[in-house]
Amino acid sequence: MFLTRFCAFLALSSSAVAFPAVGKHVLTVSEDREFTNSVREKLARPPQGWTRDESFTLDKDTSTLSLRIHLPHQDMDKFHELAMNIATPGNPLYGGHLSQAVINNIIAPKEESRDLVMQWLNSEGLGEYSFISPRQDSVIVQASINQIEKLLNAEYSPYVRTETGQLVVRTLEYSIPDVLRGHVDMVQPTTFFGMRSFRSTVSDFRPIESLLTAEATASCNSYVTPACLASLYKFSSATAYTNGIMGIAGFLEEYAVQSDLKLFMNKYATEGNKGETFSCVSVNGGSCSSTDPGTEANLDVQYARAITESIPNVFYSTGGSPPWLGSGTNTNEPYLDFLDYLLDLPAASLPNTISISYGDDESTVPLDYATNVCNLFSQLGARGVSVLVASGDSGVGSDCSANGSPFFTTSFPAGCPWVTTVGGTTGTSTEEGWSDGGGGFSEVFGRPAYQNATVNNWLVTDTTHSGVSEYFNHSGRAYPDVSAQATDFIIYVGGSAGAVDGTSCATPTFASIIQLLNSDRLSNGQPGLGFLNPWLYGNATSGLKDITSGGNSGCDGSIDGAGFSAVAGWDPATGLGTPLYTSLLAISRAT
Repeated sequence: MFLTRFCAFLALSSSAVAFPAVGKHVLTVSEDREFTNSVREKLARPPQGWTRDESFTLDKDTSTLSLRIHLPHQDMDKFHELAMNIATPGNPLYGGHLSQAVINNIIAPKEESRDLVMQWLNSEGLGEYSFISPRQDSVIVQASINQIEKLLNAEYSPYVRTETGQLVVRTLEYSIPDVLRGHVDMVQPTTFFGMRSFRSTVSDFRPIESLLTAEATASCNSYVTPACLASLYKFSSATAYTNGIMGIAGFLEEYAVQSDLKLFMNKYATEGNKGETFSCVSVNGGSCSSTDPGTEANLDVQYARAITESIPNVFYSTGGSPPWLGSGTNTNEPYLDFLDYLLDLPAASLPNTISISYGDDESTVPLDYATNVCNLFSQLGARGVSVLVASGDSGVGSDCSANGSPFFTTSFPAGCPWVTTVGGTTGTSTEEGWSDGGGGFSEVFGRPAYQNATVNNWLVTDTTHSGVSEYFNHSGRAYPDVSAQATDFIIYVGGSAGAVDGTSCATPTFASIIQLLNSDRLSNGQPGLGFLNPWLYGNATSGLKDITSGGNSGCDGSIDGAGFSAVAGWDPATGLGTPLYTSLLAISRAT
């Protein structure tokens, strides 16, 4: 799974301890056998940006948890090799995307793992509150917080993210039986506090006094619009495809509303594309609100809709933010539910491309959670889905410390090697790296083979990073892979026009151009591109505009010269560059 020696670093930095011989107590599982519990994971403190909410009163008898106990998949290394072959042009298996049934047969957990977990739950009186997930790789327990605390020897408390006011109930420590070592590889929600949207909070929604003229709309001189992007990235002549599915991920009660999309399309959509809409699908209890617009959700949907024109668009509204007023249900952090939902879809209902503008600092994500989510992304790629995620809006980090030492901060899932990570650019007469665009080297995932030559060349030949070389993991998965415009995007929210910044702008832009390619391939009898990165690094570089000026920054002055410069070739500020649709289309058709 491309894991590096930095796994140990992450465990230390989050004070996570796996199965130490502490915190033992005895429980009876079955056949009158006695088993001891040990601490599975322990955090010294909440992740940065989170504090315990002492003002919130939590009724642990009436508040419930939906607890996911994940069972280890078998033969993941063999599956990853197969998935990479399927994604690599020139390989005999290229484009031979798999059904989920075939994938499940390859990686199915051991039956012994499921049986042991169920024995444990039955012994604790929770068997009747438990069920096996549809894909047979998790046991889900739905019980009161008091019952879950007893099960895990844990203490759950309310925590609030000071930046956004997001509220979750989590624990800093939990235990499971020693006998489950090797049979359980993740228990959540426990120590993972959740994701945030990657729309820049430095310059949030800025109202525009007056609407742009037609000339300004296309010129990119003041603001970014679909017409501006069409001119810059050469997709003005794209066929009005009607096939395929473009997917947009929605989390954290961010809702896209049709009325704002209609205003946006009427004013800024390209000719002949003003009446299109989108479908909203509820995942894990998510809502499809028509009256509560979210800036992030509206941004993603409006640009995906405008660029993909007549291709069906689906907004996946994924629930997961706790709604209690003293009681209620605290669900799993929604990423897992969202990915499980997608993988459970039949091939005809899967999106060909999906845009995800949410993530968080890699150091706040437990290693087991990061590994499992990244494995799910690898399965989506093997199913034929192109997954694009935002690189983040803090450059190389804001705090820039690891375990008390200066170090660049990396993002998740941007650092997962099974996604295509999109960085940010700004300016159009001279497009350059955006200073807040996320970029760097994962501290958890090692560098995959598809980018070895490219990144090694940068490490050896680039001199601009010499002053900061001690602050990043040279052997880590490097990102971003590509980039696109990330500043001054016009959107509508609540009936008003305004501008926003962020790699949340870049991601639906690049993802929508990929969907145009996927729809073209499908119309020509070719399989979708699926997992993109081997194609991007090996075949498609000539279809990208190399960005050689600007760069990213960060660290709030704690590290002199923090950041990376945009230079010729790949770099950790702008990746391989920005899209040139007509060139990518020719390459895609020839692949």
